[in-house]
Amino acid sequence: MKAKNPTVLFALARTVVCLAAINMAFPLCAALEIGGLRCEHLESPLGLDVPVPRFSWLLNEAEATPGQRQTSYHILVATSPEKLSADIGDVWDSGRVGSHESHLVPLGAKAIQLRSSTQYFWKVRVTGLNDVTSAWSQPARFATGLFEATDWKGKWIAHPTAKLEQHTWFRKKVTLADAPASALLHVASLGYHELYINGQKVGKRVLAPALSRLDKRVLYVTYDIAPLLAKGENVIAIWFAAGWARYRENVEKVNPAIIAQLYGQDASGSSFALHTDLSWKTAESYSRTTGNTPMRMGDMGGEEVDGRNFSNKWHATAFDDSAWLTPVQTNPRKNKRAISLSAQMMEPSRIIKTFRATKVEKHKTLENTWIFDTGRNFTGYVEVRFRGLNSGDKISIKVSDRPDKAETFSQHQTYVARGEDGEFFRNRFNYVNGRYIQISGLRNAPNIEDLSALAISSAPRRTSSFNSSSALYNRIFETDLWTYEMCTTEGFTADCPSRERLGYGAESAYMTSWGAGLPSFDSAAFYRKNVRDWIDIQQYNGLIANTAPQVSSKAWGGPLSGSAIFNLAWEHYLAYGDKSVLESAFETEKKWLNAVYKKLDSDGIPIPGAGAIQNSGGFYLGDWLAPGHRQEKDGEGPVFFNRAVIALNLDLFIKTAEIIEKSEEIGPYLAHLNKLRQAMHKKYYKPEMESYFNGDQARTAFALFVQLPPQDEIAKVRAHLYADLNKQHPYFDIGSFARYPFFKTLLAEPIFHETTARILAKTNYPSYGHFLERGETTWPECWEIKNDDCARTHTSYTGISGWFIKCLAGIEPDTSGPGYRTVIIRPATTRDLSFATASKETPYGIITSGWKKESGKVLFSINIPVGMSAKIFLPPDTTAISQKLSPEKTEPGKKGHLSGEYTFFKVVSGNYQFTAPDTGK
Repeated sequence: MKAKNPTVLFALARTVVCLAAINMAFPLCAALEIGGLRCEHLESPLGLDVPVPRFSWLLNEAEATPGQRQTSYHILVATSPEKLSADIGDVWDSGRVGSHESHLVPLGAKAIQLRSSTQYFWKVRVTGLNDVTSAWSQPARFATGLFEATDWKGKWIAHPTAKLEQHTWFRKKVTLADAPASALLHVASLGYHELYINGQKVGKRVLAPALSRLDKRVLYVTYDIAPLLAKGENVIAIWFAAGWARYRENVEKVNPAIIAQLYGQDASGSSFALHTDLSWKTAESYSRTTGNTPMRMGDMGGEEVDGRNFSNKWHATAFDDSAWLTPVQTNPRKNKRAISLSAQMMEPSRIIKTFRATKVEKHKTLENTWIFDTGRNFTGYVEVRFRGLNSGDKISIKVSDRPDKAETFSQHQTYVARGEDGEFFRNRFNYVNGRYIQISGLRNAPNIEDLSALAISSAPRRTSSFNSSSALYNRIFETDLWTYEMCTTEGFTADCPSRERLGYGAESAYMTSWGAGLPSFDSAAFYRKNVRDWIDIQQYNGLIANTAPQVSSKAWGGPLSGSAIFNLAWEHYLAYGDKSVLESAFETEKKWLNAVYKKLDSDGIPIPGAGAIQNSGGFYLGDWLAPGHRQEKDGEGPVFFNRAVIALNLDLFIKTAEIIEKSEEIGPYLAHLNKLRQAMHKKYYKPEMESYFNGDQARTAFALFVQLPPQDEIAKVRAHLYADLNKQHPYFDIGSFARYPFFKTLLAEPIFHETTARILAKTNYPSYGHFLERGETTWPECWEIKNDDCARTHTSYTGISGWFIKCLAGIEPDTSGPGYRTVIIRPATTRDLSFATASKETPYGIITSGWKKESGKVLFSINIPVGMSAKIFLPPDTTAISQKLSPEKTEPGKKGHLSGEYTFFKVVSGNYQFTAPDTGK
């Protein structure tokens, strides 16, 4: 798998660029190249609403000089490409700044104030070792959004009579005296929208905008529409659907509506503006959302398209809209309080793959009914083309994730024919998940090419690769990433895209982000948005419900889901070094912990099920959906599990306070943590089994992870877990909730690597290989796949791909250099593999780490990008063969990543090869 992206292509390129220096403040350059320009983690973003954006870039060098690094940078920011080309930074000319930093460099002095709805252009050059300087980078751009509420001149408008499920059209004609030089249109919608200019859809995004907590914050999308506008008459048109405003928790709180604001300039510099108001026109479209209203779990609705009312001219300039209605002005919140408008500063939902059906068969008993098999589970749109229909014919399109059911979770679409050639159905404002498409009501037998599946995701682009001698491992890795993409559809990762579509913290934030989202996707902007979602969902008393961004009044399920922000913020910081994420999460975390500690038992230990941990009327979960379909509800097992969650979050909070220089806050929480560890050890430790509570894998691993055992008991507890994995339960005897502490515990200790590899090679129940042997193409919700309530695309077990990168290839961030400024390389050469290799794109470039066994030796090949350093841990008796490196001393037995016996090398950037004896272990 190769990521086809300019950033990746640049980082892989080895082309030497030699250009004369234009500014003699910098000497001539022949070594360093610059690419991958980013602003606020995004490539050429539109609509930034941060007043001080931060810039990032990648460095490359053809010769790969060991230790090559940046020693200074020079950034220019200009108001036009012409000025930038002339090396005029009329917004900011940083001059030559001595700094190693090439990631998240903030815009200039405080006196610089960017204007709302304005495009800016920038470039950078750097100096490296021996004072050699790069050529200027290729130019990049960014555009600002609307910084102040007063920048929004538009009104929220809605169709005056349309029902909640009806899709509606809005349009406005605008006459321009000249073709525009720039035109940025900002569109916010309490629901979904598509934008059209002069009959042409703008961009490739779908299901816009990303979901937020709709009764508090609505995201807006910024579109550059200058290329689509012309001198004379133009029309701006918006197709709208209520979307999540129909959801049960929102329908009594918000009013589906749109608001838009246009700012532009023509070639002469004259400004023009346009906004939504009562001069716009509106009409009902020929489609609507079906299913229950309000939308609810198990019935997220489908779509109905009435082809008899079809129009492909409604968004064109020549269309006669005189019969259309005048919209009504509305307040987005039914209580008429203000709502925040924020830029969507993350990747859009878009179609990432289109594929044909692999098989079509006539239904065995139903007339005029055929079943298409798309070959794999997907989330997205169904597109079906029809022939020979009469006007009024009603076509039923049912979607299922299993072959023995016509429909799962009420995924039902309808098309009413107009009786013309070329008719087709395609989803627009609702999506499906499944594999099998049953179509009824056709007059003629369909062809296999009549149906296409359009997979949709808002997951960022992939940034990792993995390959090994195990075809099963390679399939597990790919299936894991595909499952993640298919569960990440509207700016958050849902539990499942069919039945619930909810962002449960326990499933979307912990193992899923650590194991898949962060190591394998360009997730910096995505998870920044998700951290804010959890901030928005917090209630006044500190309570955080179990899903975000959907608002909920209860903390169903316990503290693991409600504390997702702790894990997301911390793991984001390790992956991207963005301290501002920790800073934004800190007060929310503090408020949550303070709420947890309001109700204590006689030993001063939090009482799970009280206060911020669970609202009355909910239920209280421990590990969830372990083998045997174990569902832990209430009881002492969940109490232990969730007290361990509190210990985990106390530890993350303390680490966060240290990083953001709030050490004065640590005292009370460190005291809580120490007391909780001691009390849990005293209450739950069983000396006869050398483990905790019932000694199962979930609780034993969690105890190790949150450091419950005293120093002299750690080896015993670790041995208990090892014995359980190898004898009593030689499989992953865990469910969805225990994955994060479980796999981080297995990763940290070398004694578990061979065991984990053996379990992952299994194809019998319960195992990932068992899923694949049964023909699953995404991970299901339960180890027991046949259960009727088991969704076939789910995040229950997603995130295992991280083990292949972090363990077999051994690539992990180091807390001493977050954002992969310093990387730990500690590959595991397991017995049954002959080779394994992985790559991981970081803020500083692409790391590669691989090994192969050959002629009684293991050969390691490692590449560390420019500007990075690495701590490399290899087997005893390892020798460096590409460069003259001597191993440094380390301390065997030290906690965390340094435990075990290793040959330790500390290296700077460069390409390295090593060899070690193949011991067969």
